[in-house]
Amino acid sequence: MDFSKKTIFTEARSHKKFGGDNLSETDLRAIYELAKLAPTANNSCPLRVVFVNSAESMEQLARCALDFNQEKTRTAGSAAILAYDMDFHTHFATLAPHMKQPTVHSEWPIDRLERFALANANLQAGFMIAATRALGFDCGPMGGFDTAAVKSKFFGDTRWVFNCVVLLGHGDHSALRPRGPRLAFEDACRIT
Repeated sequence: MDFSKKTIFTEARSHKKFGGDNLSETDLRAIYELAKLAPTANNSCPLRVVFVNSAESMEQLARCALDFNQEKTRTAGSAAILAYDMDFHTHFATLAPHMKQPTVHSEWPIDRLERFALANANLQAGFMIAATRALGFDCGPMGGFDTAAVKSKFFGDTRWVFNCVVLLGHGDHSALRPRGPRLAFEDACRIT
């Protein structure tokens, strides 16, 4: 495992075209084992992942993509559909036995519960991208999917809410454009 800054940040890129090979179950498990260590409020761990890893499932996922994302999706052999679970709080007995009121979240208004779940799942999503890169794979995070179709085909009878898709594998480096600029510290940050 190479956890260098180059591997995870400075030389890593978001890929839009892949070689089509899928990852092994061992690889997918290794990605999750690192990603699950992300910090979340009260150890809530609301991220849910559907790993899409067969040609048939990848084609189903591609059909859920909006027009401009269908071909990108078809180039990858594996993908992670990231969601957040609106019932995340039902796992607090296991994940947060230290909490004095582990059921308080179930009483929250739906918009507060959803903001909490999304914010914490996004922390985990960032860790998933870093984990994928640290393990030597490329990824291509993207939105642009029919969320109802994704839920129908991949989430079943759950209260999981679609967040994004991360294509996984070995990206086609020849298809990369030059890295886009980023905001300077002065434009994006304040110190008070």
